[in-house]
Amino acid sequence: MGRFDQALRCGARLLDGEVMTNTPEKIAENVLLLAVARISMALSLPALGFVAYLFNASLEQKFEAQDDKIVAQKESADRQANITTARVETVERVAQSAIDQAAKVNERLISVETKQTQDAASSDKFQAATLNRLDRVQDSIVGLSNAVAALTATLQAVAEDRNRSPPAR
Repeated sequence: MGRFDQALRCGARLLDGEVMTNTPEKIAENVLLLAVARISMALSLPALGFVAYLFNASLEQKFEAQDDKIVAQKESADRQANITTARVETVERVAQSAIDQAAKVNERLISVETKQTQDAASSDKFQAATLNRLDRVQDSIVGLSNAVAALTATLQAVAEDRNRSPPAR
């Protein structure tokens, strides 16, 4: 900007009517300064466009990277959801199998309890009948014992009678 200011001052002096010294040098400086100014003006828009393009490309890369991450996360979440769904389905099948087996075990348990109750009643009946028979056997043994004692007494009495009286011939 220093040279541009100089050129403006120089132009103002010319308008005021001052005589220029070193005119060719100043003209050359002014022409060079004017050329640089025009080139910079001409290149400023493409340079700004190029900077904007680079910035846009950088942002585009960041957005694409972010999109890739989002897609990867979504795919990972979908895979995890599928795995979780498969696990839940497996657990449901196992639970249903356990429920079915529990129903079968319950039926068997009811059958066993019923059989056990029937067997207990049958066993009680059998024990009562056996005790009754044992009581009768015991009574029979006592009766037989009494009969044996009576028979023994009778035989002893008969033997004593025979021993007392001589046999008659």
